[in-house]
Amino acid sequence: MLHPGIEAAGQQLLEDYNFDGIELALPTTLFDTRYELDLDGTEVHLIYVGPCHQLGDTIIHVPKERVTFAGDVLFRQCTPMGWTGSFEKWFQCLDLISELDPEVIVPGHGPLCGIEGITEMKAYLQYVRDESKHCFDAGLSSLEAAKQIEFGPYAEWHAPARLYMNVERAYREFRNEPPDASWDSPTTFDAIYQVAKAKGIEVEF
Repeated sequence: MLHPGIEAAGQQLLEDYNFDGIELALPTTLFDTRYELDLDGTEVHLIYVGPCHQLGDTIIHVPKERVTFAGDVLFRQCTPMGWTGSFEKWFQCLDLISELDPEVIVPGHGPLCGIEGITEMKAYLQYVRDESKHCFDAGLSSLEAAKQIEFGPYAEWHAPARLYMNVERAYREFRNEPPDASWDSPTTFDAIYQVAKAKGIEVEF
């Protein structure tokens, strides 16, 4: 069976990344919630915050420099996508980053930012959840909803058709499904592909 979404995603990976010469570095230290390092006199805090985007979501905070490396917990000017976790968990994590009061945040995707990056992403997630609830109550499928929901002020963000994954995440919550329920990757990427085509935009993953 052909999956146009998988084919398009694979082509994008080949164009965007070069995996030649990459060697995996296995972990040497494990931690549950928090781990502190002293790097030549610089205090560094590793804080486990997952799952939001993935099960192992961890942020790195450097208190003295007031810098936080948010990883894929924060997407800036780029549509987020969560493979596991919940909206509520993601909101809690973003609030935690705000409480750390960083001057500079390094997102997993997109340009450097301050607290405004947190505010923008929380607004996006709230918008998608609210719109998804209207569609869910109207009996639409998550794919139908993703095709119908307007991108609104987030239309210029990279990969806006990822909206489908966030709508499906909301639908799973409305159906009281577990936050770690698996995704069928071919079906998911095909749905993102269909949303992009339905809205007449470039297919991005």
